[in-house]
Amino acid sequence: MSTPSRFDRLFKRLLAQRRTDQRPGAAPGRRAADYQPIRGWRPSLFIALGIALLDWSTKAAISASMPIGAFREVIEGRVAFWHVRNPAMILGLWANFPLGGRKVIAFIAAILGILVLLQIVGRAHRLPNHHRRWAWVFVGFVLGGMLGNLGERVLHWGVTDYLSLRYGDYWLPPGNVADLALFLSVPLAIPVIVFEMMGRARRGRGTVPVHPRGPEPNTA
Repeated sequence: MSTPSRFDRLFKRLLAQRRTDQRPGAAPGRRAADYQPIRGWRPSLFIALGIALLDWSTKAAISASMPIGAFREVIEGRVAFWHVRNPAMILGLWANFPLGGRKVIAFIAAILGILVLLQIVGRAHRLPNHHRRWAWVFVGFVLGGMLGNLGERVLHWGVTDYLSLRYGDYWLPPGNVADLALFLSVPLAIPVIVFEMMGRARRGRGTVPVHPRGPEPNTA
């Protein structure tokens, strides 16, 4: 068996995977899932790429067919395309900051967000199979929203917003597919948190899964 590289070990630690190497006098890992390959990042990445591609294609279509500032109702009194270019961050935050400062904030937020998502994928790896999918979808939606908007900022530091809904007598500020994915990820976070708490409760009661490689040899 080949020795894992330093990058492999670092990646596994970022995914919240415990050490599994057996050292003299050290207790084995207490989770059987730690000895299994982590594959949750694959479906999450596929979902994220699908959302990002849909977001970029719709933004390109709007930019090609409508000038900035144009307003067009697609469902009368309900839904409209309202083409605007948003130079601020999410929810209009830091709009008054200079461009360089906003770029630094976006870069730091992206790095922190990716680290958090890696931890979620890794911890979901320890959940039962029917619970893991919720975490994969949640991570895919969040990552897809991040890629959609941040990918556009790389080109011209501005986000194309176009989808507006009417609330009462007012049209709400427009958004896009990436914003919609981020919005939908909020309720998805609830079952992910609940399943993680349930897993912690089971481990707290001393429920330890059987080691998949069988019992440890007696070295006494």
